[in-house]
Amino acid sequence: MSMIGNVVVYIIMTCAVLGAFAAIRNPEEGLGKEFMNGLHTVGHIFVPAAGIMASIPFLSQFIDSVIGPVFNSLGADPAIAATAILATDMGGYQLANVLKETYEGWIMAMIVGYMAGATIVFSIPMGLAMLDKRDHKYMALGVMSGVLTIPIGAFIASCLTLLFNTKVRAVIDTTSSSTYEFALSYAKILVNLLPLLIFVVAIAAGLKFFPKAMISGFMIFGKVMDAAIKLVLVFSIVEIFTGLFSTLFGVWGFDPIMADKEDQFRALETAGYIGIMLAGAFPMVYLLRKYASTPLEAAGRKIGLSSTGSAGLLATIANILAMFQLVRYMRPKDKVINISFAVCAAFLLGDHLSFTANFQPNLILPVLIGKISAGVIAIGLAYWLSVPTALRLEEEDRANGTIRPGEYLEEEGAVMEESASAQETAQ
Repeated sequence: MSMIGNVVVYIIMTCAVLGAFAAIRNPEEGLGKEFMNGLHTVGHIFVPAAGIMASIPFLSQFIDSVIGPVFNSLGADPAIAATAILATDMGGYQLANVLKETYEGWIMAMIVGYMAGATIVFSIPMGLAMLDKRDHKYMALGVMSGVLTIPIGAFIASCLTLLFNTKVRAVIDTTSSSTYEFALSYAKILVNLLPLLIFVVAIAAGLKFFPKAMISGFMIFGKVMDAAIKLVLVFSIVEIFTGLFSTLFGVWGFDPIMADKEDQFRALETAGYIGIMLAGAFPMVYLLRKYASTPLEAAGRKIGLSSTGSAGLLATIANILAMFQLVRYMRPKDKVINISFAVCAAFLLGDHLSFTANFQPNLILPVLIGKISAGVIAIGLAYWLSVPTALRLEEEDRANGTIRPGEYLEEEGAVMEESASAQETAQ
């Protein structure tokens, strides 16, 4: 397992070197642009990471007193409660370490945070900020069908970690040896995921029977989360440069957002570690998209996606922000499918690969397989649960003029034409 992790890291570093040379020649397009985009993601990552990681003292109290007991009552490790709402690379990893009962629970929490926490504290706020308002309801449908596969993805990744007798680092750093062997029964893995399973079943029931109420609740939650993150960040910045809140109230209860003697991996450093790894990950994904796009897009069309929808799936595995930029050009069905896929599969070869390579390199393969498996299953669930509602909403949007006459029809025609051609070839 360690050899696989090392191979992946060296591939990423090779792509980083190629990207740097390309950027020297032309930083505005191709491989050079992807190299620079990887470095520029530090800012995008830092905003939510700083707001969340600064709030860890208060979030820890909330999870420890409210959510943790629920997990405990069901026999699950409270560490997983942390990353059920916090992304692994935005403070969830550190908070789960504080709350853990076992190292296995901590590692499972890391895996869960790549799917559940990343969706709640990053994908939802960023999506609501970046997407057109008319697309928020389709985003809600996609997210709510995508979350159903979080326990599936976490179970697959955890079982692979156990099956491979994986050794992990027992401390939070980027250099120590992996000496602790992940050893947990399959039954205990299921028990740890039980609270998540109950949660997603409730989401599925709500989505099936009360879709409009679920969409409204989702949008309110996302806006509140986005506002809270930005307020904590700006007040943290004010405190750094003025000490205003410590002076007025005698104490500043939030954590620092930059490294200090107590902790060398604060928000700024975590965002920086991810960004410098993305300087190689983004060029790697660019090369995959350039040389493997034809078969991948053909596969996308086989499940009914337009060329834009297929491109969205490719963009998602690097960074969900790249997919969000394409959403406005997708048909409503494609929007829902892409976003449902993204809940678990987003950042597959981007941020999450980077964080895993830095902090737990032996987990690279289980994490990648777990995330992509859950993403593929989410597409199937989206067709079953969310696409029918999306099609009804599309009809309403066309009727009231929200979707302009002829909009998306060109893409639909291309898909239908290719589908008909494929059927003729088969006959």
